[in-house]
Amino acid sequence: MNMNQFQSEVEPISIEGFQVVSGELFSHIKSYASPSCTIWGSGITFNRQALSALNCCERIRLEVHPQKKSLLAVPVTVKDKDSIIWRKNIKEYAPRRMESVRFSSQIYEIWGWDTSWVYRAVGHVVTVENKIMLLFDFSAPEQWKAKEKKTAK
Repeated sequence: MNMNQFQSEVEPISIEGFQVVSGELFSHIKSYASPSCTIWGSGITFNRQALSALNCCERIRLEVHPQKKSLLAVPVTVKDKDSIIWRKNIKEYAPRRMESVRFSSQIYEIWGWDTSWVYRAVGHVVTVENKIMLLFDFSAPEQWKAKEKKTAK
């Protein structure tokens, strides 16, 4: 097919009235390719990219900055009294859904969040004294309405 034949088959149009769609409307897409943390009314979870960013370590310690609305995931060993297992098990490198109404209710309260919403933030790798950690900034998180639980009849 030569170019002249192709051009005769394409319908010319006017672009008058079209408006550019802001790339910011698609900013949530990056959360699937980057480490992310999701907090809902009864727990917290991280995605596979977050596990990979910390070399799929078995345990982390969470640190919260109340004023900056930030969460730090710090790789630790079983010896750390505040360690949390964030992988499903030792053989499978998949994130574990960590249920904790007490944790979530405290976060929602100190950060002034609406309990009917779920919040997610993209994280990035940081270092503190040559130790690799993940920092999640929840000051402007992606958010969506939580699914309502179905009641048994």
